Amino acid sequence: MLVKLKWVNVVLRAVMETGIVLGLGYWGYQTGQGTGMKILLTIGLPLLGFGFWGTVDFHQAGSMAETIRLFQELIISGLAAAAFYTSGLHTAGWILAVITVIHHCLVYLLGERLIKNK
Repeated sequence: MLVKLKWVNVVLRAVMETGIVLGLGYWGYQTGQGTGMKILLTIGLPLLGFGFWGTVDFHQAGSMAETIRLFQELIISGLAAAAFYTSGLHTAGWILAVITVIHHCLVYLLGERLIKNK
């Protein structure tokens, strides 16, 4: 059962990350004025979000690293959920928010961590 739950959480993570890309990209497309700006924002906003997500090494934060990483992930995912919501895709925004909360709860209930030891 535990192994199945871990796989469910991996799937939730993949769905969450896909939702972040789609949410930020869709908002960028809806917000952009003109074709060039729409393309730039559709591609650029997800890159910016994942760039912020991936470039920061929290290992130097010591005992606060896990907490900071959790807040970072919740903020990025929350922004993507809000992007869906403000773009008129209310259900998609709520689904992404719920998936994010369930995923992060399962991470800790399964005894895992967001930051793996080096």
